[in-house]
Amino acid sequence: MVRIVKVLRKTDVSQRLGVTTEMLNELPPYNREHDVPVRVLDDTGMIYEFKLSVRAEGALKPVFQYQEWRAFVKRRNIKAGDRIYFWEEASVAHQTEYRIALLRTFV
Repeated sequence: MVRIVKVLRKTDVSQRLGVTTEMLNELPPYNREHDVPVRVLDDTGMIYEFKLSVRAEGALKPVFQYQEWRAFVKRRNIKAGDRIYFWEEASVAHQTEYRIALLRTFV
């Protein structure tokens, strides 16, 4: 199990999450023609369905789209500088499950 750490930037918090190459390698295959739903369980037990989106042409620039990502950000009161941990793990039903945890930065 690889845990990926990302320090969130202002645009990650206010718009959509820029998905790192490391995260993209753990996620289901992307599709340049339409968004791919990614079911994610957070560290409080809430389930979100983030939409993985990549550009149709050129550089991928993968992101989790605004709607569900922002619901997560608002619910958890996430700020720029906070860290997320993202990983893939096998669930009891032998299916792939994605997890996300938050580490707050206190200033």
